[in-house]
Amino acid sequence: MQRITSPLLLAAVLASSFMMALAGCTAGATYPPTSGKTILSPSTPPCPQVMANGLRYAQLRLATPGEILVFNLPPQTPQFVWDDVATKLGDGSRAMTESDKVGTTLQQLRLNGSHAEVDVIYVTSDGVWQMATVHLEGAFGAEYRPSFVQRWLIPVEKPVFNPPRTGILIEAPEAPVASPIIPKTQTGDEPKASSSGH
Repeated sequence: MQRITSPLLLAAVLASSFMMALAGCTAGATYPPTSGKTILSPSTPPCPQVMANGLRYAQLRLATPGEILVFNLPPQTPQFVWDDVATKLGDGSRAMTESDKVGTTLQQLRLNGSHAEVDVIYVTSDGVWQMATVHLEGAFGAEYRPSFVQRWLIPVEKPVFNPPRTGILIEAPEAPVASPIIPKTQTGDEPKASSSGH
């Protein structure tokens, strides 16, 4: 292997490495939506799997051993996404209901290529509500696996139960697997393209 001896070349290599590291920290898409970011559809893979793996890992790392995972998803998440996440979590978990006083709330999901982050709000053994971020690594078509959890030791407000959205879906659950981005759908209000004959 050849050693880099030119200070100019070394500076260029370090600068490009720094820019790549910064790009890797930027969230490409979020659910629920964040201003200025691409919107993720919660139903499109890998979102349900990332939600389930993030919640399960948070439960393993932050809860009392043997405690059942009662999960709460973001507001307006469709019922079938709740069902999908519940199926992926399996035994030892259940969806939160209005009568539950305590549960682990998935606050936000961020996806940027091979890196995903899941923010969860949980209650400590001392009864303090806090937030943590589960970091996952994976790829489209492959499972996103948790790598570590980052605890934010700042108290947060107790989350409320977010009932699943029911009724007719506006977003298509059969969106392409290759892209987790909600496809733009025609509403019928857009102006029609004029057809000019030649």
